[in-house]
Amino acid sequence: MSANRILFAAALLLGSATSLPVAAASFDCAAANTPFEHAICDVGELSAADERLAKSFATATGGLTKESVVLMRGDQRAWLDYAQRACTDDAEPLTRGSYPEAGGSCLVEKFNARSSALEQSRMIDGHRFFIKTFYAALPDPNEVDNPDSYWKVASYEAVLPQLDADDAWAKGFNRFVLDEAARNTETISMIGAGNIADLDASSDNSLNIEVKELGGTSRITLEVGTYWYGHGAAHGNWSISYLHYLTKEERGLRAEDVFAGDDWQVVLRDAAWAQLQTEHSEWLQVESPDDIAELVVNPSRWDLSNDYGLVIQFQPYEVSAYAYGAPTVTIPWEKLDAIKAETQDQVRWGY
Repeated sequence: MSANRILFAAALLLGSATSLPVAAASFDCAAANTPFEHAICDVGELSAADERLAKSFATATGGLTKESVVLMRGDQRAWLDYAQRACTDDAEPLTRGSYPEAGGSCLVEKFNARSSALEQSRMIDGHRFFIKTFYAALPDPNEVDNPDSYWKVASYEAVLPQLDADDAWAKGFNRFVLDEAARNTETISMIGAGNIADLDASSDNSLNIEVKELGGTSRITLEVGTYWYGHGAAHGNWSISYLHYLTKEERGLRAEDVFAGDDWQVVLRDAAWAQLQTEHSEWLQVESPDDIAELVVNPSRWDLSNDYGLVIQFQPYEVSAYAYGAPTVTIPWEKLDAIKAETQDQVRWGY
């Protein structure tokens, strides 16, 4: 699709979208007018990213209901606006000249990130999931006058799964995801209310919530990835956590759904501490079980997808140096039999 770049292919898919520079799928790169259009046509790596994005968007909207297609088209228009702002010096679309090398690389990253997000829109175990996204770009006032700055624009991105169905099961899940996402990042509430200027303009932020597992018919587990980078910092900060939605109860997982007994927190803490010694002893920077007590009893740290044992997720810095990443421990389920709740099997296997 060398002549029909994503900007214009999207215009065909979106219909009469007046916010798009060109509304014709027959666009010839010889007719490119803006720096953004020229970059798509002229930068080889961006052209390849563009072709991937065209396929990803077409596939992501395939098989959706009309209402969900409309939502995704609206999000695609919002992303196209964001892409034209996120890689400039002032968070405004470039109207003349051309993108510098760094700007072109930035565009490639944005296009590929959008493709990766769209590729989460798919069928999983008979359920059609699609994505809801939020984007914003705003100038960093602390960097705007620094000609050598690499961080003149703050970017905000959020990607959430939604179920494409009009029933109570889907509505409960979709509401749960939106509510939990809003608790994880201010991006959604700010963008939703049109208060983009109130976002922190000195950092980049992203939130990605992806379906990890459908546990039978009664549990949907989501993996939550966050990233935050303060402009000029030595490195960014990131995290991995989990959301577990119980479809029959129409709520998130509670600790008592998995464990029971007056001392379950102590038993789980001690088991996690022992496993840390076994799996990560030479890297640990914590000194006693009390250092992890509050962490390991939080269901957002639990990955239930391992048949062998409970996987507990730690974040960078919590138990080891940043360079060691975000370690996990896996506690064999049989070591936790003494604190097993009556509902644990139902939650784990989803019946």
